[in-house]
Formats: sequence, structure tokens, C-alpha cells
Amino acid sequence: MKIRQYFNVIAALLLATVTIVPASSQSRAVRDRYGRSSTYGDVVEIRLHEAGTLEQKMTPEMQNRVRLLHIEGPMDYKDFKFIKKLCERSRCEDNRGKKVDNYIDLELERARIMSSGNGGLLGGHGDRDVLSDALSYASHLRSILLPERLKRIDSGALRGCSHLEEVIMPRGVHAIGDNAFSGCSRLEYIALPEGLERIGSECFYDCGDLKSITIPQSVVEIGDKAFRGCGLKRVKLPYGLEVLGAKAFENTPLTVLDIPSTTRITNDDLGTLKKLEEIRVENGSRYYSYEDGVLYDKTGAVLLRCPAARSGAFYVPEGVEEIAWNAFSYSQLSSVSIPAGVTKIAASAFYESPQLRSVGIPKSVTSIGDYAFYGCPRLQRVDLADVRKLGKKAFQDCKSLESIVANRLENVPQSAFESCSALTSVELSSSVTTIGEYAFKNCKALSQIELPSQLITISKEAFENCALTSLELPAKVATIGERAFKNCKGLTHVNLPDACVTLDKEAFRECSSLVEIALGAGLRHIGEHALRETAITKLVLPETVTEVGKKVAEKCKSLSRIECHAIVPPKLDGVSDNKVELYVPATSVNAYRSAKNWKNFKTILPLE
Repeated sequence: MKIRQYFNVIAALLLATVTIVPASSQSRAVRDRYGRSSTYGDVVEIRLHEAGTLEQKMTPEMQNRVRLLHIEGPMDYKDFKFIKKLCERSRCEDNRGKKVDNYIDLELERARIMSSGNGGLLGGHGDRDVLSDALSYASHLRSILLPERLKRIDSGALRGCSHLEEVIMPRGVHAIGDNAFSGCSRLEYIALPEGLERIGSECFYDCGDLKSITIPQSVVEIGDKAFRGCGLKRVKLPYGLEVLGAKAFENTPLTVLDIPSTTRITNDDLGTLKKLEEIRVENGSRYYSYEDGVLYDKTGAVLLRCPAARSGAFYVPEGVEEIAWNAFSYSQLSSVSIPAGVTKIAASAFYESPQLRSVGIPKSVTSIGDYAFYGCPRLQRVDLADVRKLGKKAFQDCKSLESIVANRLENVPQSAFESCSALTSVELSSSVTTIGEYAFKNCKALSQIELPSQLITISKEAFENCALTSLELPAKVATIGERAFKNCKGLTHVNLPDACVTLDKEAFRECSSLVEIALGAGLRHIGEHALRETAITKLVLPETVTEVGKKVAEKCKSLSRIECHAIVPPKLDGVSDNKVELYVPATSVNAYRSAKNWKNFKTILPLE
């Protein structure tokens, strides 16, 4: 039973300053909600003559028993703080002390919100008739009829009222602020009045029980994520709507979207709409066109959104030059053919498309954005022959991807092919200078790769957990990052080039088959645990080494000899393999025997 059913009851109660209504005098509508529990005094009507006096008008008995509260007259932040306190009570009792439903229905139709210096609770600028953050998180507020003189509902007014089911607002409200009703997960009904012009960002964010709403024709702006997470399956946008915020209906079960001719979508971003089957655009649109339910920009050169619920094959029309951000995200399509002339596939274009098996990428495509094909588990092969720029995580988690041809790629970015567990063949441009962090991490079928001749940097965890059995490092490689080849259990021999200056921490940790590693003549820094748990039998540190991390060869059970050719003992952070024989230049034996941490070796002998 909703608050609009109380109107007749309230009209009969307006003569007294404070009235407790016995069950016998309630209307039939009110008895439907309260009468069956044989309560007495759960409907209270109060007329205030001075703002801030509500608490004084209500006795402890009223506070314990009220469930329908009607208020007239001036109110300020003190009154709303008290109402919020009522809504947070731990229990509600009837006249016999029996516990009953602990909810409050609030009737404020004839109340007047006064301006006050209250730190933003009511009207952040001292305005009258503005509700702002007054009842946010009022935990047991169930329904509210707002004041007839209300002009604006400001940010967060009823945010987080998790049991709120119904809101009725008057015709005078012209704007609803950001987050005004966000988190009202049980909100089922709200009457938006004609004259309303603006619905703020995240206004109804995560109102999951809101399954239908009528948006007045007067509305010209709907903010970003305004209805995100609502239960809306269909919505009719006003003909004069000018701005539809980014992700306004994201994560709703919306199936059809009709876009008025006056409407511009912020950043052209509809967000995630997994149930969307069709998009239509009103004739004469200033910004968009559509064909067969697919949204394009006005010229048709940019494909903006293909509805995610479509399945089967899709052929991008001739004339399209760009696949926009999120265009096919969460798509159920099995294949997409892209015509020559398309030069760019933007970020997240095919993000998490679970059925996608093939994408025909023409040679005209030179740029693919971040996350473009992230999480497409059935995608098997991609030809990146003319792609120069590839975004981070572009193909991460494409678990069926078997081969990559990228002959013109400038660099391999972060996580570009991470967790592509079926990947066996990689062909990269010789001009690649950097392989980014996590680029091939967890590519557990990758046993061979020809590294580019111009490669300088192999970044953090670039090949961690790969199946590499051999590794030829190009002559220009200067840096091998943290855990770059960690747990590559198939590696047996590695030669670092003389250009390599840094072998960072844990670089070859847990490469359990690695029996030999030749450190280049230019090496300066070796990170901690760099060769931990390998099968090396001898470790030779070149004379250029200036810093050695702690426990470099920890748990190398076959290691019997360490040679350090540096005349001046390098900085050593710590050692646990001190029983291994250490060989140093003959002229430096005494220096090593007195140097910090080096002196802990049991045996220090001169090099032959």
C-alpha cells in the first residue's frame, strides 16, 4: 500500500496541532497497511509553527510507534535530522508493546523547507524550498510525499535510503541533483513532474527495483550514469532532450533505445548494455544516423555501437573509417568483417565478446586501442600486419589465440597478449625496442619466440610463466626487468649480451632447468633472487658489476662456485649461500674478506 492512498486520511487530520489517530478512525486504505496488526497510534499528524521544533512535539511514545508521519508548516535541518533519527530506530512497537514493521512513511505535502545555515543539509546556498542531503541513508524510510512548494532536489537528498519504495514530488520541481536517489535499491515508483528539466548524474544509480519510469517531455538533460543499474527494460526519451549523459542506462536490461533528433550522447558513450537489441534514431538527428539497428555518427564514418545482443556474423558497411570505443563490447557476434578504409579500432571496441571467433582486420588499420579485444576467449588468430600502434591489454585473456603476425608494430605494450594460453607463434617487427610489462605473461604454450633485433628493454614479468625452451637475446638488450622470465621451466641456457646493464630482481627465478647463464661483460646491477632456484653450477660475475642483490643464487642446489672478477668488491646486499666457494682477483682477496657481506663467505680464494 503506497503513500498516495493516505491522502483522504491526512485531509481529515489537519485541525489538530498533534493528533494520534486510533485504528478505528483510520480510512480503509490505511487500515489495509496498519489495521491487521491491531496497532493504535501509528499514524501521527503534526502542525509546526516554528522550524526546528519537531522533536519537541513528539513524545517518546509517539517516536516508538509512529509509522505514518504527516507534517505541516516550516521545517529546517534540525527537523530533518530528527526524522532521520526516527528512521534509524532499532524497533517499532504497537500499543501493547508488540514489535511491528519498523518502517516510516513520510507525508510532507504541506511542509515548507526554510533556508538556514546548516552546512549544506537544506539548500547549500541558504535557498528556500530546496531539499539537499537531508534524509540520505535514512535506513527505514519507506515512502515520501515531498512538499508542494519544493523547487529543487539537490545532490544526495535521499541517497542510500535502502528501504525506500516510493517517492511523489510536486509539479514545481525543476531539477534533481546528482546521486539524489542513488542506492535506493527497493525504489519501485517515482512520479517525475512536468516542468522537470534536469536529472543529475547517478541520480538513480543502482535502483534495481525501478523497472519503469515516465520521463516528462520538459526534461532537456539526463546526467552521466543517471539510471545505471536500474531494472528498466524500455524507456521513452523526451523529444526535446538535448543531453543524454555517458552511460546513462548502463547495466540495465534495456532492449531498444530510441534517440530523439535533438539528443547528443556525452562522449557518444552508451556504456554496457548487454541486452540491447536495437538502436533507432529519429529522422533529422543533428548528431547520429543508424542502419539496421546499429548506431553511427552523422556522416556514417564512425561505427559507434552495435547492439550487444545481436548474434551471428556482421559486416561493417563500406564507408566506415573508425570502429569507436566500446562499439562491439560484450557482443554475442561470432564474426565481424571490417572493410578496407577503416584505419582505427578504438579502445575496448570488442571488449569481452564471448562468442567472437574471427575478425577480419584489413591492412588499412594502423591503430588498435587499449583493451580492444580483451577477454575474447574464442578468438583464434589475428593479422596485425600493418598495425603500428597497439594499446595495452589489447588481446589479454584471448585464451584461444594461437598466432600473431605484427610486422610493423613499434612496441609491444603492457599485457598486450597476457594469458593467451594457446599462443604458440609470434612474429614481431624487427624495429620493436620495448616489450612491455606482462606482455606475454602466462602464455603457457609459447615455447619459441624470435626477439626483435632492435630490442633494448624486456620489462617486468614480460615472459613470466611461459614455456620457453630456448632464448636468444639480441645484442642491444640493456635491461631485463623484474621477474621477466620467472618460472620459465624449460629454459636451459641463457647468454646475456654485453650491452645488458641490468638484470633485475627475480629475473630468472624458478627457471628450474637453467643450468648455465653467461652474464655479459657490461653488466652492472644484479637484483635480489635473480637466479634463485635454478640449476646453475657456476656463477661468473663480470668485472663491471657494481651491485649484487641479496640471495642472488638462493636455493641453487647444484651451485658449487661463484667467481667475481671485480677488483673493488661490489655492493652486496646479503648472502645465504656462503658455503659456496668464492673466487676473486688475487689482489683483492683481502678486500673481499673484509668487505660487508662478502666476508661472510666461508671460503674466499684467488682466481687462477
